[in-house]
Amino acid sequence: MIDRREFLTLAAISAGYAAMSDIGLAATDDSRKALTIAVQDLRTVLEPIDESSIANVAWRVQYSIFDQLLRTDYNDNFRLHFALAETVKQINETTYEVTLRRGVKFHNGAEMTADDVVFSLGRERLLGDKAPGAAVKANFLSSFDSIEKLAADRVQITTKSPDPVFLKRLGAWGTQIISAEAWRGAKSYSDWAQRPIGTGPYRIAQTNTGDSILLESHDAYWGGRPPFKSIRFKKVPEIAARIAGLQSGDYDIVTDITPDHMNEIDGKPGLEVLGGNSAWFRFLTFSARKCAPLKDVRVRQAIALSIDRNALAHGLWDGRASVPSGWQLPIFGDLNDASRPPLSFDPDRARQLLASASYRGEEIPYPTVGNYYPMQFAENQALVEMWKAVGLNVKLVMCENWDQVANIPGIFDESGGAFYADPIATLWQIIGPTNGLQSNGDWSSSEFNSLGDELGSTVDLAHRKQIWQRMQDIVDRDDPPITPLHSMPFIYGKKAGIDWMPTPLPQMYLGPSLPSEPVI
Repeated sequence: MIDRREFLTLAAISAGYAAMSDIGLAATDDSRKALTIAVQDLRTVLEPIDESSIANVAWRVQYSIFDQLLRTDYNDNFRLHFALAETVKQINETTYEVTLRRGVKFHNGAEMTADDVVFSLGRERLLGDKAPGAAVKANFLSSFDSIEKLAADRVQITTKSPDPVFLKRLGAWGTQIISAEAWRGAKSYSDWAQRPIGTGPYRIAQTNTGDSILLESHDAYWGGRPPFKSIRFKKVPEIAARIAGLQSGDYDIVTDITPDHMNEIDGKPGLEVLGGNSAWFRFLTFSARKCAPLKDVRVRQAIALSIDRNALAHGLWDGRASVPSGWQLPIFGDLNDASRPPLSFDPDRARQLLASASYRGEEIPYPTVGNYYPMQFAENQALVEMWKAVGLNVKLVMCENWDQVANIPGIFDESGGAFYADPIATLWQIIGPTNGLQSNGDWSSSEFNSLGDELGSTVDLAHRKQIWQRMQDIVDRDDPPITPLHSMPFIYGKKAGIDWMPTPLPQMYLGPSLPSEPVI
């Protein structure tokens, strides 16, 4: 009888012969499509553990360049599958033994080994306090403690404490595997970050800062031959220009389509609209310590109560966005409390709070770039009017970039969501002590932080559910540093013949269909 490992080895050999055949064919007649995708913005630092890569516009490019030990299938209820790991065995509460998939090739042709995995997740790149990935590790992999090589195809990973979602973390963000040899051979970290070497279905061919990124097919990809010959991500900030390019045939896919432009694509010959609601939130955060009017909790409570979220979701988004029940998502399973009501819209209560507060009409800055998120400026204006109606003097401050936004304490536009199916991936990851709001000194809560640590270290489901509800009570009601607006739809226009489906997250996976190998 052939066991699973022997079966996978035979399959890999067969795939190797098929790949060799494909490569031979590609040299003479590669009929695959060269894809062009128009996006509203780009980041040309493509090293995923770099702090500047934590952005929607970076993830959509990087997601086809790198692999992780495990992968999350976002279009299958966030199910966790094996990827570069072939097996994962939990030895005890804090120790995991990982057997690596054989025959995986990096973009430079070298074969992946345990040395690459240990380096990718080790102190120099990720775990060290001064490593370039220190901020990403703190945000996405806080429980990760150490990794060591056991054999050429086996590693051992330990966590600082029991972690109920550690395997999910391995399939989320920050654990992308890179070539240790290529890293060490780069002239500088800056050079490396522009052209990192991974194992994903596409390799980086060219980066033009502020303009475009070109990826080419990695035909030796372990998951099968990529469906596109190449992918060019082209920066086109104006939505009208993106749509015009789609209509003229210059672009195959365009991102960030808004409801008021959908009729320019939907129903037109050879074009279609796809995408919609997501597991991603649009929300506001507050400078509760640096902006004088926002120091009074009653002012922040009034800001949250005066937002008509249904009007935003249905008016601006034509019903394609939804108003969440707090920070909950159905993918949380037993931790999701379906009976928890959405945040209240209560302008009268907001006026009462302002009357009892120290607020006397002082100006509250609301800095914005206005064009990063779809419908952003229209939403900015709608919110200012809602706040004006209850007596809040919020001033919209137009900025040229995010650095300018960050230097003006006030109300901020942001987005975030679930990289895996657990509350730790949302609220705790968004405003926990390692993220910007607290690390920048804009807000802090010892109770919230203590509960978040407990949520990430206890495996008792009933206790976790109780903790999670209390954490939401703190930020929704007692001491809000943040307030959700609605889900963030991801809507695309594309040519009808392009075989691609979006996920409920900002990522765009453009590789081949991967084998179903569920972890659980």
